[in-house]
Amino acid sequence: MKKIIQVLLASILVFGTVISPSFINAKAIIYNTETVWKISSKKKTGTSTGPWRNGPSGKGPATLNINQSKTKDINVTSSISGSFPIGKKAIGSSLNITIGESKTYGTSYSVNIPSGKKYQIIYRPVYNVYTVKQRKYYRTGGITEATNTYSTATVKSFNHWEYSWKKI
Repeated sequence: MKKIIQVLLASILVFGTVISPSFINAKAIIYNTETVWKISSKKKTGTSTGPWRNGPSGKGPATLNINQSKTKDINVTSSISGSFPIGKKAIGSSLNITIGESKTYGTSYSVNIPSGKKYQIIYRPVYNVYTVKQRKYYRTGGITEATNTYSTATVKSFNHWEYSWKKI
């Protein structure tokens, strides 16, 4: 027994390691590092308007109305600009909107036209503007580590119609 211990100690000194029988059958674990983007903040930063659209026109004396059933040009599309590596679907989902899809929104407005005058209703979309900041992360195995790399996207989401009229 003493001889076995001496041989074992000598091999540790010469080779510097002992291989355990349980380690011989161990499998190597290899983790890939992947890039992950997450929304770090989103903030309403203001409003903006789209171009004026022409609605119905009429001659007075009368009341001129605009409503969803008679107006053809009432579709609006939410948009995104800037950098959005997380994807427009993820950003839209975080704001409860669908970016890039045309949607129809109702309209309702009326104006009294004086006798002998001709008016036309005009209207335009008003958008909420959001700034969405995204942060880059590295994930290796079960560990996720934040980087100091950010991307910023600006989203315009329909809020309401703005109405006016013009003399024609």
